[in-house]
Amino acid sequence: MKAEAFKAWLGVRYPKPTVAASYFSSAKRLEDAYGDLDVLYEQHRFDEILSELNYSSTDAAAAKPDPSKLNLTGSPYNQLSNFRTALRTYALFCDEGGESEIVNDAAIVLAGAAITDRREGKQFEVERHLQEELRKEIGQLEVGLTIIDGGAERSVESGFIDILAQDKSGALVVIELKSGTAKREAIGQIVGYMGDLMTEEPETQVRGILVAADFDKSCQSGVRAIPTLRLKRYRFAFTFEEA
Repeated sequence: MKAEAFKAWLGVRYPKPTVAASYFSSAKRLEDAYGDLDVLYEQHRFDEILSELNYSSTDAAAAKPDPSKLNLTGSPYNQLSNFRTALRTYALFCDEGGESEIVNDAAIVLAGAAITDRREGKQFEVERHLQEELRKEIGQLEVGLTIIDGGAERSVESGFIDILAQDKSGALVVIELKSGTAKREAIGQIVGYMGDLMTEEPETQVRGILVAADFDKSCQSGVRAIPTLRLKRYRFAFTFEEA
């Protein structure tokens, strides 16, 4: 594993230090159990390991043992989900140019700027802050929601879910955030995440909430055909005080 480069990349993509540290330590533990991550990425892009790390809520209900080489203690369900996310995060790091070690401050700054540019600059920053605030007040989005992703984006086959929650009936709720006007591509994105979760959790109901400042006509039309998906507009409220 390209440790220094991965640490630098995580620091840019996940400014919250605890999240970056968690992904790094999980990736390191996977490497200790399965071997050099760079070699495994080149061989099969972690597909075989990800398959081994699968563990559904049905498996948890049946108290099935940990299927991995990680020798986990306690329930494997959330732990293996976190390890899958860490592994997919390292795959994304490799996809975005992790083949080059980043070992000095100047290179780290340049890499950070490139990653930020790829994530559409200010729009990515707004979406990140929106996610942070929504995590603090998830009940404002829907009464009874509980965040179950451990405070970090949950990975699935087609990408990373902004927030994964569970409603009071036990259904998984995929929450996707857009800072501006959502277009039909956003519908495809969140439906893809929902489909991935349905594959991972075939016995659990899955639905979605797309949150944006507004929605274009194609987005509003598309959601009518998907009864398990809702659209929610966000609004900011300002308060003022004497300086």
